[in-house]
Amino acid sequence: MPAPATETGPADRTQVLVIGGGFAGLCAAIQAARDGAQTTLLDAAPAHLRGGNARHCRNIRLAHLDETPWQRDTYPVAEFTADMARMGTPDAALAAVLAEGARDLGPWLAELGVAFEPWADGNLPYSRRTAFFRGGGQALVNALTRAAQRAGVEIRHEWHVTALPCPTQTGPLRVAADTPDGHRTIQAAALVLACGGYGGDRDRLSETLGPRGAGIANRGTPHQRGAPLHWLLENGAAAAGQPGDGHLVAVDARAPLDDAGIVSRVDGMQLGIVVDATGHRFMDEGETATPARYSTWGRALAARPDPRAWLVLGADTLRHLPPMLYPPIRADGAAALALQSGIDAAGLAATLAQVNAHLSGGPPPDPPRSRWDKAPLAPLTGPLAAIPMQPGLAFTRHGLAVDAGARVQLTNGAPAPRLFAAGTAMCGAVLGQGYLSGTALTIAGVFGRIAGENAARQAREAPAAPIKCRTAAAPRPVAPPPPPSADPLAEARRALNICNTCGFCTGLCDVFPAAQARPDLTAGDLRHLAHLCHDCRSCYYDCQYAPPHDFAVNVPAAMAEMRTREYRSTLIPRGREAAIMAAVFTLCLLGVPLAALLAVPAPVLFAVQSGPGAFYAVIPHGVMSGGAALAFGGAGALLALRVVRFWRAGSGPAMRLSPGAMARALGDVLRLRNLGGGTPGCEDRAGPTGTARRWAHHLLAYGFGLTFLATMAGAVLHRAGHLAPYPLASAPVLLGGVGGIAMLAGLAGLEWRRRHADRAPATPGMERADRVLRAQLAVVAASGLVLLAARDTAAMGVLLALHLGSVLGLALCLPFGKLSHGAYRAAALLRHAGERAAWRAPGLTSAADRGHHPDR
Repeated sequence: MPAPATETGPADRTQVLVIGGGFAGLCAAIQAARDGAQTTLLDAAPAHLRGGNARHCRNIRLAHLDETPWQRDTYPVAEFTADMARMGTPDAALAAVLAEGARDLGPWLAELGVAFEPWADGNLPYSRRTAFFRGGGQALVNALTRAAQRAGVEIRHEWHVTALPCPTQTGPLRVAADTPDGHRTIQAAALVLACGGYGGDRDRLSETLGPRGAGIANRGTPHQRGAPLHWLLENGAAAAGQPGDGHLVAVDARAPLDDAGIVSRVDGMQLGIVVDATGHRFMDEGETATPARYSTWGRALAARPDPRAWLVLGADTLRHLPPMLYPPIRADGAAALALQSGIDAAGLAATLAQVNAHLSGGPPPDPPRSRWDKAPLAPLTGPLAAIPMQPGLAFTRHGLAVDAGARVQLTNGAPAPRLFAAGTAMCGAVLGQGYLSGTALTIAGVFGRIAGENAARQAREAPAAPIKCRTAAAPRPVAPPPPPSADPLAEARRALNICNTCGFCTGLCDVFPAAQARPDLTAGDLRHLAHLCHDCRSCYYDCQYAPPHDFAVNVPAAMAEMRTREYRSTLIPRGREAAIMAAVFTLCLLGVPLAALLAVPAPVLFAVQSGPGAFYAVIPHGVMSGGAALAFGGAGALLALRVVRFWRAGSGPAMRLSPGAMARALGDVLRLRNLGGGTPGCEDRAGPTGTARRWAHHLLAYGFGLTFLATMAGAVLHRAGHLAPYPLASAPVLLGGVGGIAMLAGLAGLEWRRRHADRAPATPGMERADRVLRAQLAVVAASGLVLLAARDTAAMGVLLALHLGSVLGLALCLPFGKLSHGAYRAAALLRHAGERAAWRAPGLTSAADRGHHPDR
C-alpha cells in the first residue's frame, strides 16, 4: 500500500503527473500536453502490456447527430443521457457531462490517429451507438501511445507507486515509486489518478465478497491492483460505487485467471442447462437469450457462495455454439461427464431426468426452464458436453467520487486541491449496477480529457518551472523468431480459433472475416486462409494475445508455416525444402554451362558471335525451345494440378463468382490491396508501415512479367524470321532490360525491409524460402542483364549458358518453391471475392451476422 510521500530529498519534477497508462491515462496525458503542460505518465505495466484494460476492448459508445463512416444513423446526446438514466446512473449531472463529451470524442481520437472500422466493409454487426476500433483495443493503445510521444509526454514503464501525497495537500505533490532503476521520487503541480480499479487483487475482493472473491477471474490487466486508489479512499477521498462491485461475465474456468480478455467468455447458456457442483440447476437458462446473458450469468455466479458452475449441452446443440477458447468436455453419458467435470454424479443424473421428463410432457423443472426460439432445449440424452464456468471481472465500479471537472471529492465535501481522477478509478461515480456496451471506454476518454485539461490549467499556474524528467520509456522486449511448430496445422487451428473467438481484427485484412465464416477450421480452410494472408503483420502488433502473452497468438508465423507446408507438399522433407530448392537451382545454374563446355567446341563457345542467330551458333534453337517447353510445361502442369487440388480442398461458404467478383479478385492480385492499399494501411507499433514493401513487390512482380513478355515477343519475332539477338530498340530487349532492372530494384527493396524488420512474426522456414527465391530471381535477372551487356564479346557463350541454366532452375523449382505462392494466392483471392459477393447477396447470411459480437 502507498504511504504518504515525504517532502524531503531530490526529486524529478514535472507539471502534470498521470498515474496509469490505460485509455484514461493516455487521454489525460495527451490532453494535458496539448494544452501546454509538461506531462509525465507512470505505468506499472511493462511496455508490452501497456494500455491497461483497453487492450481487451473493441468498441466505444459515442454520441453523434449524423451518420459517420463508423457509426450508422444517429445517436443524440439526449438519447445517451436517457440510456444512462435507464441503467441507474448514480449522478445524473455526471452522466450528462459524459454524454456531451461523447459527441466529439470520436473525432478527437481520429485526429490522434486512432482508426475505426468502417461499417461499409460488412464485417460488423449493426450499431448506431458504438464505434469499433480497427484492430481492436491494442491498436487503439498503440495509436494513442504514438500520439502521446508526439505530444511530448514522457512515459515511464514499470513504475510501481509506493507513496502518494494526501488528497488534501495544497502545495506541490510528491509521488514515490519503485522503478527498474531503483526507488525514485517525482514532484508535480497536479496529479491525475488513472490507474484503474482492483480487479487483479483477489485478496481485496475477498475482503468484500468473502471466500468467493478468490474464485473470480480477472479478465483484464494483472496490473489493476488498486493500491493508490485504496490509499486515497482511506485518507480523505470520498468513495463512489459499491465495494467489490464490477462488470462481470461468465468465463471458462480453464482460462488463465488474469489477462484472458474476451476469448475466455462462455456462451451458449440459453442452449442447455447450467448446474452447480452438486449437479443441480439454480437459474432459468432461457430467460435471457439476448447479449445481456453474458453479464447476467456473471453476476449470478459471483453472487453464489461457490461461484463454480458447468454448462451442460446435448450433442444436437453443440453445433450452435460460437467459436470458443477451449473445446467442451465430452462424454458418452451423464456419469462419465460428471466424473470428468467434477460434478456430483447423482445430482446431475437427477437434474437431467427432471429436465428430460419435462421435455416429454412432464411437470416443469425447478427452477422453470424458459423455451423460445432463441433459447431452444433438446432432450439431454446420449453423448453430452460440459463447459466449466466461473465469474470473470472486467473492471471494478468502486472508486473515487469526482465532480464535473474530474476533481476528486473529499469526505468533507470539498474538492481535492490538486488531484484529479479518470477512468475505472472513478467510473462508479457515473455507472450504476447495469452496463451499456462501450461505456467504460467513453468514461475513460471523456473524463480523461477533462482531467488532463484541468490539471494542465492548474499546473500552468504553478510558479516553479518544470525540470525535464530523466528516465525514458522502456522499450518492448525483442522476441526471437518462434521455433517451428511440431504440427503447423494444429498451431494454425489453435491461433485462428482464438482469433475467431475474439473477433477484433476483422477490419485488418481478408483473413479474419474469411476465418469467421469457417468456424470448423478444417485443413482445407487453413490452407485457404494461409494464402489469403499477405504477411503484412498488422494483426501481430494489434493483438493483445501476441507473445509474450500466455496464448502466444502469432498469426503471421502460423500462416507462414502453413504456406511452407503447402509449397513442399508431402514429397519434400520438412525443414529441407529450401536446401533442396537451392540445390536444384545450383545444379541447373552450373550444369548447363558445364554441359556447354563439354558439348560445344571451345572455338565456337568462346568466339565473338554477333548478328542474327549468334545465340543459336552456341546453343541450337531446338535445344533452347525444347528444353524450355519441357521444363516450363511440365512444371506449369504440375503446379496447375496442385492449385486445382488446393481449390477443391479450400471449399467453404457459398460463393458467387460473378463478373464483378472476378474483377475484384483480379484487382486484388494486381494491386496487392492486402499489402496496405487502403487507409490507414498496414502498421506496426511505430505506426503505418507505408507502401515501400508493396512497391518493391510491384517492381519484382511486374518486372518478372516484363521479362516473360520479352520472351513471348522474341518467340513472335523468331516465327516471323527474325533471329536473336535483337537490336537494343527491339521489344524483347527493351522489355527484358526494363524487367530485369525492375526485378533487381524490387529485390533490393525487399532485402532492405528484411534487414530492418521485426523478426518476431517471422518463421525460420519461410525466411529460408524467401532467401532462396530472392537469390534465384536475382541470378536470373542479373545474368540476363550481363548477357545483354556482353553479348558482343567472347564471354557471350558462357553467359548465355549461365542465364539459361538459371531460367531452367527457376522453372524446375516452380511447383515446390515459394514462387508458386502467386498461383495459390490468386486462387485464394478469387474464392474470397466470390464468398464476399455471396455474403452481400439478398437472402444470404452476411459476414457481419456470422461475426463475433462484443459485450453488450
